[in-house]
Amino acid sequence: MYNTKVECTYNTSEVFIEEDKISDEEKNFIRDVLYRQELLDIFDIKEYNEQKMNTAICDLYNIINDCQELKECIIKVANKLIIEDSEEVGLMILYSFDFMYLTHICVSEFIENGKITENNISKLKNKLFEN
Repeated sequence: MYNTKVECTYNTSEVFIEEDKISDEEKNFIRDVLYRQELLDIFDIKEYNEQKMNTAICDLYNIINDCQELKECIIKVANKLIIEDSEEVGLMILYSFDFMYLTHICVSEFIENGKITENNISKLKNKLFEN
């Protein structure tokens, strides 16, 4: 079950305080640990299991399949990596470290309201296609 109430913090500046005396390498490690935990929390999985994650992505794909804005992002990112006709792989990419915090907002809005605000989908598209 997808948890729309999870707030992604791994990418925010609030993760660390100025007084933290840690290296950039340590900060990156902490962000990675937070990302992994938040990913599990979003998909309501207690510990990483590839089969459970694949099932969760397939289930989510079935829920958001009718959302044209998300489908456009999924197809473009899959095609960008030359993975044609693999929309589920495209969806997995949207949950990678660089995009999850934006994707989660959009998916949560769609699940809760049946639509995504222009501001949020624009942020995701801009991040996906900035290169």
